[in-house]
Amino acid sequence: MLNKNKLIITEGEITLKTLIVFAIMILVPFVSSAEMDRGKMLYDSWCAQCHGYEGDGKGYASGQYTLPQPRAFDSGTYKFRTTPSGERPTDEDIIRSTRKGNPGTTMPPWTRFTDDEVNEMVEYIKTFEEETFEYDAEPFQMGKAPAVSDALLTQGKEIFDKAKCWECHGKAGRGEGEKGWQDNFKNDWGTRAYPTDLTQAWEYRGGATVEDIFRTVTSGFDGTPMASFQSSYSDEERWSLSHFVTSLQTERKTGSALSVKKVDAVPASTDDAQWDAADYLDMPMSGQLMFEPRQFAPVITNVRMRSLYSDSEIGVMIEWTDKKPNKGDDGLPSDAVRLQFPVTVSDGPEKPYFFLGDKNHPVNLWFWKASDNTAVEQNAKGQKENDLVQQEKNDMLAAANYSDGHYRVLFRRPLDSGDENDITFTPGKFIPISVTAFDGAQNEQGLRATVSGWYYVMLEPPTPMKVFVMPPLVGLAFIGAGMGIRKKLKEGIG
Repeated sequence: MLNKNKLIITEGEITLKTLIVFAIMILVPFVSSAEMDRGKMLYDSWCAQCHGYEGDGKGYASGQYTLPQPRAFDSGTYKFRTTPSGERPTDEDIIRSTRKGNPGTTMPPWTRFTDDEVNEMVEYIKTFEEETFEYDAEPFQMGKAPAVSDALLTQGKEIFDKAKCWECHGKAGRGEGEKGWQDNFKNDWGTRAYPTDLTQAWEYRGGATVEDIFRTVTSGFDGTPMASFQSSYSDEERWSLSHFVTSLQTERKTGSALSVKKVDAVPASTDDAQWDAADYLDMPMSGQLMFEPRQFAPVITNVRMRSLYSDSEIGVMIEWTDKKPNKGDDGLPSDAVRLQFPVTVSDGPEKPYFFLGDKNHPVNLWFWKASDNTAVEQNAKGQKENDLVQQEKNDMLAAANYSDGHYRVLFRRPLDSGDENDITFTPGKFIPISVTAFDGAQNEQGLRATVSGWYYVMLEPPTPMKVFVMPPLVGLAFIGAGMGIRKKLKEGIG
């Protein structure tokens, strides 16, 4: 009640207001705790298997099952940031990594969560190293990317050379630089680091646009050999370097089939200009996980296929990045690649088992090894050792080249070898093909390998003569008919 401009609260009012104030005091931390609990629940359900329940990067799916190793949040070191090197990331940086994932790794883009759920997970992740997040982050200013020009690309190439980017990423940008070969090329967590193949934009960890690259060269990847260039080079120089890096990128062409054009003669050399002009198909690769020994963390993640054929012969060329070639003379297996075709092509969708076929569906294999640079033909009816047989007759010719981290292996064989154990190539027919690659440096041989699924090659049928003859004949027929009608009309008028 009000008495002489003073507020007098009765005992009942004191009790009520005290309860309200007390409830508010309890409610705020309760809400925060509830959000934290939801973040922990989501993290434990979806993230801890790799990143660890303690945020130490040692989940049960880490180790041999992931490449690179999952981030250890308890270190407080984050690679992908819009903040200067050595500073904490913004919440938006962590959200971006969560939403977009990290291409080329086992970290997928998490799009299934609501914005609130992602925010709750981020808040929980920050508790693994709270000291890192005691202060607000100050992002650096990106500015606007300048338009690309020849002068800018020239400057960018100069910066690439001056900054010695090639020591890790290689002269061709495929990650084949000599530093990246060394056993001590590691990150702060003591695990092996692999320089990015700059030609494969689809695997850039921090994004592949010129803005993404500028952000990367400005911030660096803390905890890794990738340093920040913010203090070493001006904004203009970093933009020029970013544009030069984008110029190294190649277009990835995925799909289910490759259309094979006919030529007068299949080129016998891997560096023939006809191969560069030929269309290609990129085939994503994954580790062989069906049979022991399994490969959980392959480094060959993409194989590119080109093909040409003539009246008598087909050529299939396989390309992939290998940052350090192996010929089997260093105690490790030789690099190798194998093509697989069904012996008999079904008229329906039925195909052999995609890895070495099966008893009811044998496969024809073309196998090349770097150790002797030769190719042989094999047959298989399954993955067991006795199911794989080398043919006595070999109709295969092979040529190979390794340069600047890039393998090109060319197989050539008659369209029809006359052997019932070989695939026969018929123009106009979709023929299944799959690829198995072996990286010797990763101890890949036998069943430990990197594999693709089934794809198709289709030899474009030669253009029938009627395609060229019929249009003129039809045209002449129309002209003749028109002249006849005109004559009859004149005779009628006359």
